[in-house]
Amino acid sequence: MKFEGIITPIITPFHRDEEQHINYEATKQLIDHLIAKGVKGIFILGSNGEFHVIDEAEKIEFAEKVIAMVDHRVPVYVGTGACSTRETIRLSKKMEKLGADALSVITPYFLTPTEEELVQHFTAVAESVNIPIILYNIPKATGCNLSAAVVSR
Repeated sequence: MKFEGIITPIITPFHRDEEQHINYEATKQLIDHLIAKGVKGIFILGSNGEFHVIDEAEKIEFAEKVIAMVDHRVPVYVGTGACSTRETIRLSKKMEKLGADALSVITPYFLTPTEEELVQHFTAVAESVNIPIILYNIPKATGCNLSAAVVSR
């Protein structure tokens, strides 16, 4: 896969109902609009995609529907990061099976792993799937920064 152009991280649209169900009509409109405007990738379930407030079943359903909506017009990048390596791997495998083109993996949050632990975490995730992973560094939100040395390894 060639990473190029604008890869747009999208919000996860919600209905304003009591249960805050995901609004798939708005999702389709957003995706179609962005692709028509020339984006080269759709990135779901990142920080702007509210991954931290969506449970695993909702993430899987959302990814499945988005992958179908995109229908191979551009690559779909799916955020699968979690606090634990085990949870990240479990979700990453599920997203790969659904047809994600690549994964975005945030650093573990609410803890401060060492550089060696970060290398082990990302290596284990990468070895668990057959699609590319992108290291997602957002230290302001996670309290953990990816150093150049970790990324290089």
